Amino acid sequence: MRAGKVAGVEIILNNWFLALIALFSAAGLVSKILLVFSAVLWHELSHMLMASGLGYKVKQVEFLPFGAMARVERLADAGAGSEIMIAAAGPLASLVLAALCYAQMSEAGSWQEVLRFYGEVNLTLALFNLLPALPLDGGRILRAILSRRRDYREATAIVVTISHMIGCLLILFAGGGYWLHGTINLTMLIAAGFLLITARTENNLAGFRAMRILAGKKAELSGTGVMPTSHLTAMESTAISDVIRLFGPEQYYVIHIVDRDFRLSGALTETEVWEGLLERGIKGKVNDFINKA
Repeated sequence: MRAGKVAGVEIILNNWFLALIALFSAAGLVSKILLVFSAVLWHELSHMLMASGLGYKVKQVEFLPFGAMARVERLADAGAGSEIMIAAAGPLASLVLAALCYAQMSEAGSWQEVLRFYGEVNLTLALFNLLPALPLDGGRILRAILSRRRDYREATAIVVTISHMIGCLLILFAGGGYWLHGTINLTMLIAAGFLLITARTENNLAGFRAMRILAGKKAELSGTGVMPTSHLTAMESTAISDVIRLFGPEQYYVIHIVDRDFRLSGALTETEVWEGLLERGIKGKVNDFINKA
């Protein structure tokens, strides 16, 4: 259900989220669900403010039963530094709010239990999102760090494997709880299923990232007529895969080619490199691309 717009950002209330509110209302826990809602809103607002500050447009925020998801244009194609800053903003904001709650408990009087509950909610939200699993904030931070040394798709595959391991561990913990206490932790099982399903989606999307980034760069360059450009220098015998590994999403690349005497022998644009891959393959040398470009 569309709940309106806040600062141009569309707010969506997922049907399962509405069902959860109705369930808590029937159980007389409306005040607690509202506190959880505000904690999630604060968490997502921090992501949105950081993304906006870095030049990304936030289109929509959807509230889910156990959290929320902000939809930001081209966020999946952000550079490692930007992705780390945006992902870290939410857990950091939740930790700050939790710390403030615990710091004020001794002076809260009759509000002490409310502050304790609100502190626990924010702390849990921060710690869960810092798990190194996709699509959680911790998984995005880990992938961004790995992508600085590895191919983005390879970095995604590593974090997806970790995500599956965490999902399986959550299932084991839930099973252990049932075996020891005879109760089923539905929240843990739902979280496990969420990680197992969505991590696979992230893995599938990673393979199309390079083409999305290039299309976005072309659109930006065509629309504005100018964009930041980074220049690389490569020897003719360099493998084209080593050049591609240095490409980032936030700049257009021009590669200057030098021969064995370090004299300029040609140049390639990022577009020519990607288009040449279809014919020459990822194992081709830079010289093969410049001679036939």
